[in-house]
Amino acid sequence: MTMHIRPSELDWESFHDPHGRPTTPTRILRASEPFLIEADFPANFHAGLHWHPHDTIYVITRGEMRIGEEGSFSPGDIRWVKAGHRYGPEEAGEEGVQFHLFSLGGDIGLNWADLYEVPEALTERLRQFQQPAGRRRVDDMPVVGPDDALPGWDQMPDEGPLIFRVNMNPSDEQAGFCPGFDCVWYLLDGSVLVNGDTAVARGEFFCADADESFSLNASAQGAQWMVFSNRSLQPL
Repeated sequence: MTMHIRPSELDWESFHDPHGRPTTPTRILRASEPFLIEADFPANFHAGLHWHPHDTIYVITRGEMRIGEEGSFSPGDIRWVKAGHRYGPEEAGEEGVQFHLFSLGGDIGLNWADLYEVPEALTERLRQFQQPAGRRRVDDMPVVGPDDALPGWDQMPDEGPLIFRVNMNPSDEQAGFCPGFDCVWYLLDGSVLVNGDTAVARGEFFCADADESFSLNASAQGAQWMVFSNRSLQPL
């Protein structure tokens, strides 16, 4: 379903953990596929070993997060992890960490590794991949114009999600932009007017359906956004 999301208009609430373990503030950006939240870990917050039931993407926007043997993540980093991969701990830095979380395939589930076994179907799927988790930099993602051929899975640097950037020069117009797959746009810079009535600005999201085409008008400052496919590589 096409949807414009302005995080600043949404309230922060506590992430619910049925086992009573400490949680942090979150904003529910989208409560249907793809599920999107924004999380804010306070300084030195610690989350133990856990796994997610669906492939998950992190986009770090502020502060620092350390994740087990994966190391430190900072603004501009994209972290991805396959469903069923146990990892941790997650530890916020001295100034805390803020990030967006995308769940591809269903609700954003948090399964503590000491309480929940990974289902065999997820374990079997993990065996198909060379690596269960990875990192990228936003600035390293392929960049195209809205009238160019869009990147595919063969242009991704690893087995993670399909992500690329779309760039429009100041005041550029495009009559019909159709990615051809369900996706989420995340505005990095500038703003873009979609279909003449929806202004999507920096830090905001736009969810686009596969079968829709969109007219685009870039602002006087231009516009650049990331496109995330809602579909995982080799989904269940």
